[in-house]
Amino acid sequence: MLEFAIRAQLRVEAMVSGVLLSIIAGAVLSACTYSEINPGAALADIRANSGYNDLIDVEPGTAKLILRSTGSGYPASFSVSTAPQSCRDFTKLGNVAYAGRGIVYPWIANAVQRGRRTEPYLVHEAKPGEPVHVSGYGSWADGTGSGYRSGNCGPVTAKFTPQDGRAYIIEFVWGSKPACSLNVMDATDRDAPVPLAVQAIPNCPAPSR
Repeated sequence: MLEFAIRAQLRVEAMVSGVLLSIIAGAVLSACTYSEINPGAALADIRANSGYNDLIDVEPGTAKLILRSTGSGYPASFSVSTAPQSCRDFTKLGNVAYAGRGIVYPWIANAVQRGRRTEPYLVHEAKPGEPVHVSGYGSWADGTGSGYRSGNCGPVTAKFTPQDGRAYIIEFVWGSKPACSLNVMDATDRDAPVPLAVQAIPNCPAPSR
């Protein structure tokens, strides 16, 4: 019964992804994206739903992490750990997904994220000077009927040490299925994020559902 429920949920997610991709493709082909119809509102929507507005005002004694997904509308789950050992004691933060912000109308993006039960991004306050492990795990599904396929990517895990008063963006980057990676940037200057050298942690086990 549990396996049936999981497969059913993945089929629903595949349908939602298909709708999202169709909407985005249609908008691009028709040259009537939201950013062209209302550039100022589209930029505001992107910034409000990408963590851009949360990158400022980092409290002294803290470091801020913005976690999000890019490259596809498939969902990704983020977890963090400060355990000394790798791949241990992760705490799940939540699920995120890209929903076409700035390309489709906000109500469409909102509907997609409600259907997928994801957030546009997550915010996590880390302890400065304490190494943190960040892990991302993605799920994808395509097609219907006999053409239905699904799978997972990851977990992809990185370790770095946040610094006091700084802000970071961690992106779960979808590539060609089933490829995925983590992109970590110092975004204290939110208009000019800088890629950050981090330690990749291989072979961490997939999170339990």
